[in-house]
Amino acid sequence: MNHALQLAPIAAAMAGGLSSLASWWKRLQWESVAAPSLVGALECREVDFPSRDGRARISATLLHAGAASCSAVVLVVGQVGCWGSDARVEGRSLHVRTLAQALRSRGITVLVTRLRGHGESERHDVLGAVDYLLAQGFAPGHIGVIGASLGACSALMAAAEEPAIAAVVADSPRHDIPVEARSPAEVLMPLARWLGRLLSGVDLGRRPWLGDLASLRSRAVMVVHGRGDRVVPPAVAQAVAEACAARLWLTASQSHAGTLHEALPLYITHVVDFFCQHLPVQPREPLLVPAQPLEATA
Repeated sequence: MNHALQLAPIAAAMAGGLSSLASWWKRLQWESVAAPSLVGALECREVDFPSRDGRARISATLLHAGAASCSAVVLVVGQVGCWGSDARVEGRSLHVRTLAQALRSRGITVLVTRLRGHGESERHDVLGAVDYLLAQGFAPGHIGVIGASLGACSALMAAAEEPAIAAVVADSPRHDIPVEARSPAEVLMPLARWLGRLLSGVDLGRRPWLGDLASLRSRAVMVVHGRGDRVVPPAVAQAVAEACAARLWLTASQSHAGTLHEALPLYITHVVDFFCQHLPVQPREPLLVPAQPLEATA
């Protein structure tokens, strides 16, 4: 019996399945909300710039706060389903737009940047955004970065490498999983990582290296984490905050990187005040209303 003929249908089915998986993964990557969609009707400008490693051009949206703006924040949109990067997650894009508008209303220019993928190399995308802002005239020490999940790791790694970044907000940063803490399901991770690299070039199992966090001790860092986060335990945030002498804000959120969506006004107040405290912000002129003559009283 010709075993090759028997295996041919199985091989064809596997090839078809891999092709469908590849198509699904590409749609998942490219149908996510691009940076311009995150800012809706706000006055903005689409820009692009090279990542610092020169391997990609990064698309972003610039929300300039005006000629008087002397500070800027890179708002990193993380992986699919996190912080509005997925159009199918209702309301999350609105929350990111609200955060961007709140920063700009305080005179801080915002550069909404979407990473090309997920992993350690994406720090080069954040560094490319910083290079762009420096070229636009923003001085070193006048730039902040905020990101969530893997975007938070990219922000921390970029700040550890680039002293021009003066302030970082890291929301729910991920970290390496110790070998002894791995679940039985992770036995299949090598196969998943191989398929991910084959189909999309993305290493699904790679955990970003957080870099030398000790170099951030002299700078302003705030770590945000939900107490009920089951994806990344709060102990990770505590370890990260301790490593870089950061301010730690543990919230009542029960989901991963969910504080922005679950407590929007409180989140915006904390984050905007943090950046206004640690970045030079041009004070807004008070609104002067012409005095009205008092009516004569009888």
